[in-house]
Amino acid sequence: MLSLSRSEFYKHIVLSGGSTMYPGLPSRLERELKQLYLERVLKGDVEKLSKFKIRIEDPPRRKHMVFLGGAVLADIMKDKDNFWMTRQEYQEKGVRVLEKLGVTVR
Repeated sequence: MLSLSRSEFYKHIVLSGGSTMYPGLPSRLERELKQLYLERVLKGDVEKLSKFKIRIEDPPRRKHMVFLGGAVLADIMKDKDNFWMTRQEYQEKGVRVLEKLGVTVR
């Protein structure tokens, strides 16, 4: 099993979706994450903050990345009938139809 440290997650942040297109969002997110890390993890130790590395990727096509990812997944899974649900199945079972995918519904 691959084990990543918390600091590794901060080096691999990728923004995607239309709401990430707001001007200044990547820099604001970086600033606020650094502040939270300083307060909650480093307990205010400003000297250790210089060693904290953060990388936020904001690809220009991120507005459509969620759709593109879904389209790729749909194409890969198009021949796997147990991956899909029909409208009729949903109308008969409601959200419980997700149980065939192994999702527990309360």
